[in-house]
Amino acid sequence: MQYNLIALDLDGTALDPTNQVAPATVAAIAKARQRGMRVVISTGRICGEASEFARQMGADDYMVTSGGAAVSMWGEERCLMRLSMPWEASVRAAAALERVGLSTMVYVGERILITPYDEMMFGKYKSNEGYLAIKKVVPSVAEWVAQNRVMVDKIFSRSADPATIARVRQVLSQIEGIRVMSSASDNVEIVSPAADKGTALGLLCRLYGTDLSRCAAVGDSENDLEMLSAVGMPIAMGNARDDVKALCRHVTSDNAHDGVAQAIEWLLEQ
Repeated sequence: MQYNLIALDLDGTALDPTNQVAPATVAAIAKARQRGMRVVISTGRICGEASEFARQMGADDYMVTSGGAAVSMWGEERCLMRLSMPWEASVRAAAALERVGLSTMVYVGERILITPYDEMMFGKYKSNEGYLAIKKVVPSVAEWVAQNRVMVDKIFSRSADPATIARVRQVLSQIEGIRVMSSASDNVEIVSPAADKGTALGLLCRLYGTDLSRCAAVGDSENDLEMLSAVGMPIAMGNARDDVKALCRHVTSDNAHDGVAQAIEWLLEQ
């Protein structure tokens, strides 16, 4: 078998449009692992949330989490490596998002910080156990981070208004010490400039005794680009952005039609 590890993004990729794990995905992952292939999660989600889905899928233990800012183990729900943002830059970014009024989550250690308003907004669609177990509600996320001088791994913000997203990205581009990307058209994700899924996946590969040339990856969005550029076999979802598809060597079906399961079956035939 030419490839011995496959990395799967979650949202828009291994999760269906209702954020569920399809039975076909579970079956394909089990088949791949029976054939000796490692199957790992590589996601923008924090370890506590990603662990829940990795367990459902039957994936291998190591994961890339927080958009490449961490390498974690789902079996122990702990982080092995972090690439946090500079403290001052994370405070400035969180404050800028609060001023604009975007719904925001801030990843600090193994906790997600949110305000009461954000808890209400995210609660409309986030009800999985991983999220509920790790959220911490504070009056102001920016003030909490500033006062407690904690290190931030990632900031995630959402808005349904494309103009607001564009304006926020412009504001954030003026802050040194952060990197701005997205996992969908309605959000922005902020991490350290040193953090990306490709770099973190390279570290994970070494933990398993392999390298990126023998690794495949499946993704759909901007925050997958470095990972897809780094691996030997980049695979795009059918629902992926055009620039993601252009980068990849194979395009599978979309996440509403078992695209990940089809990608794994195709890979096992190579």
